[in-house]
Amino acid sequence: MSLSLTWRAFMHGAGFGGLRADGQGRLVMRRIAALLLILTSGWLLYQTSREFPHFSGRMSPELMRAMMQVKILLPLAGGLLGLFGGLLVFLGGGGGAAIALVGALIAVAVSATGGASFIGPIWDDELVVGATMLILALAAALMKRR
Repeated sequence: MSLSLTWRAFMHGAGFGGLRADGQGRLVMRRIAALLLILTSGWLLYQTSREFPHFSGRMSPELMRAMMQVKILLPLAGGLLGLFGGLLVFLGGGGGAAIALVGALIAVAVSATGGASFIGPIWDDELVVGATMLILALAAALMKRR
């Protein structure tokens, strides 16, 4: 079986219910982009939570001081907006892509102006994660809802 035959079968009725040029194929692609946006936003929230001191279940003074730092507060807000917007897009609601786009712009802006050079795996870089969120939010915004 050749690659082109496999791709043709995928596009005309196989995986994901068939990725045809009709409305249902676009809906499936929008939901895939939304799912990836949710995962990326969750990863940004996980990265941000690593900056918190040990959380014992109550609001300690150390936690309150950490929450007031811009380097923690804005990526947290960007991740939450991206997660909420991605959930709205996934469930088919209106305005979710715009909310996720605002969250991604916050995440990219904070990471780009942070100025900290980062050496390590690419998935641990907040700028790369924010840029990925931005691309996925733009993709979800450009796809039709219905």
